[in-house]
Amino acid sequence: MLRADRHLSLASEADTAALAQALALAWTQHPTARLLITLEGDLGAGKTTFARAFLRALGVHGRIKSPSFSLVEQYTLGEPGLQLKGTLQTTAYHIDLFRFSDPQEWEDSGLRDIVGGPGLSLVEWPQHAHGLLPRADLALQLQVRGEGRDCVIRAGSEAGLTLLHALPERLNSG
Repeated sequence: MLRADRHLSLASEADTAALAQALALAWTQHPTARLLITLEGDLGAGKTTFARAFLRALGVHGRIKSPSFSLVEQYTLGEPGLQLKGTLQTTAYHIDLFRFSDPQEWEDSGLRDIVGGPGLSLVEWPQHAHGLLPRADLALQLQVRGEGRDCVIRAGSEAGLTLLHALPERLNSG
């Protein structure tokens, strides 16, 4: 029977990056036109670390900036396995909703079209959209535990379930 979630213990930043890389690889092997991954956790829990490692694994070069002040950073993915529906590239969006405090800010931001459209969306602080985000394909909850992190990954769609089950068993289950 397929599980809808997975619990991991991430002992280091390198473990967080390894998880991101494994999920990115799984997406290249099971591509979808749209993928929404949400990242919840307190400041310093590893959300941006995960997003950067995920984007790097998909071939993004150069500086990967935190979108804390810009709200959204856009990247072009050249990964051949993600050239969907005849396109030559797929777009990735790294979004940070930390500064949102009112549901109207989500409505006014114009991000609904980005998150609901084709491409990859990595959204930090999804709870600041006040329940207005589409359902995430994968929702990661990161929690600081000593020097490491606890991570719960929940699949919210068939695509998310496929990626969750494509993760190697060698990743440390908690």
